[in-house]
Amino acid sequence: WDGGYCIAGLLGHGDAFVLRDPSGIRPAFYYADDDIIAVASEAPLIQSVFGVREEGVHPIPPGQALCIKRSGAWMLERILEPLPFKQCSFERIYFSRGNDGRIYREREQLGRLLLKPLLHTLDKLGRSLQDTVLSFIPNTSELAFHGLAKEAQDHLDRTKEALCKEMAACTDRDAMQLCASKLEKVLNSKVRVEKVIHKDAKIRTFIQEDSSREHLTMHAYDVHYGTIKRGEDCVVAFDDSIVRGNTLRNAILRTIDKMGPTHIIVVSSCPQIRYPDVYGIDMAKMGDLAAFKAAISLLRERNMAHVIEDVYRKCKAELKVPLKGGQIVNHVKRIYEPFTPEEI
Repeated sequence: WDGGYCIAGLLGHGDAFVLRDPSGIRPAFYYADDDIIAVASEAPLIQSVFGVREEGVHPIPPGQALCIKRSGAWMLERILEPLPFKQCSFERIYFSRGNDGRIYREREQLGRLLLKPLLHTLDKLGRSLQDTVLSFIPNTSELAFHGLAKEAQDHLDRTKEALCKEMAACTDRDAMQLCASKLEKVLNSKVRVEKVIHKDAKIRTFIQEDSSREHLTMHAYDVHYGTIKRGEDCVVAFDDSIVRGNTLRNAILRTIDKMGPTHIIVVSSCPQIRYPDVYGIDMAKMGDLAAFKAAISLLRERNMAHVIEDVYRKCKAELKVPLKGGQIVNHVKRIYEPFTPEEI
């Protein structure tokens, strides 16, 4: 097998094993002491249930199996040669519990890294942090959102420090007054964080079947009135993954638009999802992915529709290539090649 898996087995005579794929795509963690051996796909579950510290829980190395004897003895054995490490990013960005210490720090850092492009976008729109409200949409994006908010506050603090130093170095009266004016404006500013969107916690639209997802999505979200100044504020809606884009189109943007913001900026901490997931996650078909639809639209806008037909023919031909010993080529990459991630 060349995909992601974690296989657990219990033998009739009492031995057991857990085998992890050689690329480390699927997560698997274990804890062992004199009394128990536990394995789970997420470390904090073991920490909470057995009351152990983070350093006591270890990942099963890729390609190895945790072998447990009936007697209680256990060992790690290499079953397969490890391949280049290819951990499923969607597990860490979206699916895994945020109370894992490492995932918490990763998600916070993802949010921090998004401030720079956000400031660039605000600048192009003639806006600033002072007239912008930061908010997050799904609860799973909260940790990355806090990273963005913390970095925004750090940015304001750095700006204040720079202005203070500039003012201290001023010898000219007019220049000093200008610095003082800028400093006063910055000192009065703060990062504005609001819970703009409310979602019914009982409705999880991502895992709903296609026939009822759109109907559910439209009724799952509502706004907290009074959090936005109509006609004055810009709203940043922080998401942790844009897969189909249906929730954004059918619910989020319409719901926020009720509040009358000057602009709505959608920020995502997940890289563009350009291909259907092959690791068992219930994800959209290729034609439903927001990034794929965007690339197709760009090709048509720029009179490059012939690329679509050419890629389709090559993909159909690729189906005839034997899997054993053959090298599979992802021709769909050509759909995205003419464009930068920013354009898409």
